[in-house]
Amino acid sequence: MTFTSPWLLLLLASLPLIVWLGWPSRGATRRREIISLGLRLLIALLLILGLAGLSLRRAVDQLSVVYLVDHSDSMSPAAQQEELSYVRQALQKMGPNDKSAVIIFGADAVVERPLSASKILDNFTSQVSTIQTNLAEAIRLGMALLPADTARRMVILSDGVQTSGDALEAARLAAASGVQILVVPFSTQSGPEVLVSSVTAPAHLRQGEQFGLEVTLESTIDQTVGVRVLAGAAVIYTGSLQVRRGTNPYVLPLTAGAPGFAEYRVQILPAAGNYTFYQNKELAAFSQIAGPPRVLLVKNPAPLGGVDESQELSAALAAANIQADVVDPSGLPSDLTALSQYVSVILVDVPAQDLSLRQMTTVQSFVRDLGGGLVAVGGPASYGVGGYYKTPLEETLPVDMQIKDQQRRPRVTMVFIIDASGSMAETTGGVTKMDLAKEAIIRSVDLLGPTDKVGVIGFTEVASWVVPITSVDQRDAIVNAVGTLRANGGDGLLVGVQAAAQALPADDSTVKHIVLLTDGLPDPTGVAVLVKKLHDTYGITLSTVGIGSDGQAYLTDLAKTGGGIYHMATDPASIPSIFTQETTLATRAYIIEEQFFPQQVNPSPILAGISGVPALLGYVGTTAKDTAQTILISDQKDPILATWQYGLGHAVAWTSDATGRWAKNWVNWASFVRFWAQVVRSTINTGAQSNVEARVDFSGGLATVTVDAQSQAGAYLNGLSMQVNVVAPDGSTQTLTMAQVAPGQYSGTFTPQVQGAYLIRVAGTDPTQPAGSQPAVAQTAGWVMSYSPEYATLTADPNFLAQLAALTNGHAVGQDPAAIYLHDLPAPLAAGQAAWPFLLLLAVLLLPVDIAVRRLVVTRYELQRAWQRVQTWVPVRRQQPALPAQRVERLSALFTAKDRARPDAPEVPASANSSPPTATQVTSGSAGVSPIVTRTATSQRGGPPAANLPGNGEAQSPAAREVTAVAAAAGGGAALPADELAASLGSAPTTTSAALLAKKRAREKRPGL
Repeated sequence: MTFTSPWLLLLLASLPLIVWLGWPSRGATRRREIISLGLRLLIALLLILGLAGLSLRRAVDQLSVVYLVDHSDSMSPAAQQEELSYVRQALQKMGPNDKSAVIIFGADAVVERPLSASKILDNFTSQVSTIQTNLAEAIRLGMALLPADTARRMVILSDGVQTSGDALEAARLAAASGVQILVVPFSTQSGPEVLVSSVTAPAHLRQGEQFGLEVTLESTIDQTVGVRVLAGAAVIYTGSLQVRRGTNPYVLPLTAGAPGFAEYRVQILPAAGNYTFYQNKELAAFSQIAGPPRVLLVKNPAPLGGVDESQELSAALAAANIQADVVDPSGLPSDLTALSQYVSVILVDVPAQDLSLRQMTTVQSFVRDLGGGLVAVGGPASYGVGGYYKTPLEETLPVDMQIKDQQRRPRVTMVFIIDASGSMAETTGGVTKMDLAKEAIIRSVDLLGPTDKVGVIGFTEVASWVVPITSVDQRDAIVNAVGTLRANGGDGLLVGVQAAAQALPADDSTVKHIVLLTDGLPDPTGVAVLVKKLHDTYGITLSTVGIGSDGQAYLTDLAKTGGGIYHMATDPASIPSIFTQETTLATRAYIIEEQFFPQQVNPSPILAGISGVPALLGYVGTTAKDTAQTILISDQKDPILATWQYGLGHAVAWTSDATGRWAKNWVNWASFVRFWAQVVRSTINTGAQSNVEARVDFSGGLATVTVDAQSQAGAYLNGLSMQVNVVAPDGSTQTLTMAQVAPGQYSGTFTPQVQGAYLIRVAGTDPTQPAGSQPAVAQTAGWVMSYSPEYATLTADPNFLAQLAALTNGHAVGQDPAAIYLHDLPAPLAAGQAAWPFLLLLAVLLLPVDIAVRRLVVTRYELQRAWQRVQTWVPVRRQQPALPAQRVERLSALFTAKDRARPDAPEVPASANSSPPTATQVTSGSAGVSPIVTRTATSQRGGPPAANLPGNGEAQSPAAREVTAVAAAAGGGAALPADELAASLGSAPTTTSAALLAKKRAREKRPGL
């Protein structure tokens, strides 16, 4: 018995006051007052106990068990199967009132099965992160499952290797909560093993410097292993090592390569059979290699007109002592670590379709998160006409790909003819070709102006207008209709082109363009002739997009016939960029070819020492972003040179080309080298001359970044606004705001989630300097999160499990799991059941009883009346005993005499020949007399004398004799005995004749009784 508000029990002190106020008097009502007082005391007691929150508890004999099953990588598949078998065997020992649950844990913990009385367990299906073992989280989750009203126990099935969390603290919490922990140790490691335990490289190197890479290997046996070292994607060292059992340190001779950020990965190749974990066979370290800055120049492999602009541009950079590595789009690294060895990236007329989404995303992260630079040089295959719209490149550059002035754009009608055959349902990169086509159409719709129109045709063996030619301002309707495109059926190229040919000639737009997409080569019969007619007669152009190389020659010729371009989408993911490129080209407003002199509108270090610039012959139209700095503009106020800061880095947009088509006059310009050197250097984020050291300390799953900043003179740099970007191996970025913790020292923390190399960019700015100025501190560092300790521990740890069990008064369980379900724990009390609803109900029911005791007086007469009324409402059917025939005849004579003696009874004339009535006559008498069967009279009127009538043994009173005489005279037969007469009239045998008559009259007046 417990109370939720025991202080309210103080109200019990009011009970004596209730007794004093209600003490009964000594009058006639004393008994009722005593009963009322008792009821009032009982009601008050019930209310006080209810207010105090009375709850009732009882001891229970139930046991709840939660199994914590280790599924981390240190538990082999065979060991995990043994765990399952053990739990199934243990469940068979479960008692009828017991319940069990199962939790699977690794780096996290999930409930495989909630508490259940079932003894059947299916195969484990839950998935957890297996790179860590977090026993603490599993114990806490198990405690949350265990109910408080049963005996509670947890059983840990594990090898005892804890890699994260604090299981000892969790076990202490379990002990304080009354939960016992039992352990079932598993030994999972077997066979020979070798691993790389550490790799160390100098933090700073000079280009060409020889150094030693420190490597430590651990092995369980003596063996020979192969070793190789990779710097980026290049193998720079190979060899073999003799490894002895235990720890083996080595120093590998290497030479520092090109300037930049270098990652050295050490891989070992153990002998067959020594490969328990692949994760611990590789480890890496980082070095910063000093040297002249290097930039990566990405050129267009197939420039329009065949002019390679990269040659003049790379020569100009070399003349400015800027080393440029020239590559095709395929050479642009998609790995941030490889790209980080460059200080800037230059894209020279590179179309977006030649770059993968991952490459563009890497460039974006390189600028935003690592403080790198980006220069985009224009040309007829770049910017909007190169498909940059809604790509990471557009987000990174300081210009939008759209021309916002609609008056400069002709009205365009675009018709997309989409292959809807079954092959378009094939998946690439997690999405189908058809889904990519839909996205491409929607992007093109967004790129068109509100006065433009669009139509979509899907073709199989037949063609249908998915979107009839519709104004772009109805975007929602267009997008919804495009979403209905489905891939199923055969191929029929001609029907698709015919459908467009029937609608486009009558359209009133200035420019009409068709984009044909197919992933195969349907029957081309008659298509070329129809396309030529559309182009020559109506000026309708057509471009083709082929997914793969099927039909490349035919689609190329078809695009030439239609006055368009053929695009081969080797990677289907490039389809959206191709469509936006075609849409931009179709508007014929984005390539402006006219001679003009760029006008300077804002000062910039890029034009330092340059007083004038030559004329340009053209550019790609764009719109400067709001926060960008526009330096040079055209006669039409379009940006020619714009720059801005994007994240930690800088990006520059040059919308004309470099040397070929539009900048011919600039090649022989005296400041050509100066201009491009200053453009590139404006994107290189070197920072002020300072000594900066960044290091990472990893412990308990938390990484702490510490930055020491000093000037060249050794003075501490205090009060900086320090920001650190941490780029994980999977490309995700965490931004840390550092706090100054000591003179010139700043610190921040992050939680690494992925094993591998982390890039750390440190940027510290002086709050007193103008916004946009170079940072006071700029440094890129690297840190490697080695493989999880899960793969570094080669043996199990049963002693740790025993320590956990001992904290909760538990123990290790052997092969027989019967001890798991022993009811040897203290029996807990069941959860309290609130009693106040029942107490309140009882008090409410007793209240009217108390009022009735005090207010109502019930006599015996009222009880008799109540009983008679109940008999009226509820008929009581009882078998009445039959009266003897002689008694019935006497009663009949009696009632006949009584009726005759009534003053208001009519006089019945007597006949001389009258005779006593028969039984039939009596029965059919007057309606005022109950029909009673009588016996036949045996004598004449004037029977025996009254003195001779039988009685009750006493002398009869005059009234009684009168009744007897009346009965005898009326019936003419023998008189009834007095007791029979009384029974028939409902009165005592001693009732007088006057009393009988009075009672009769009373009943007649009150028929209800």
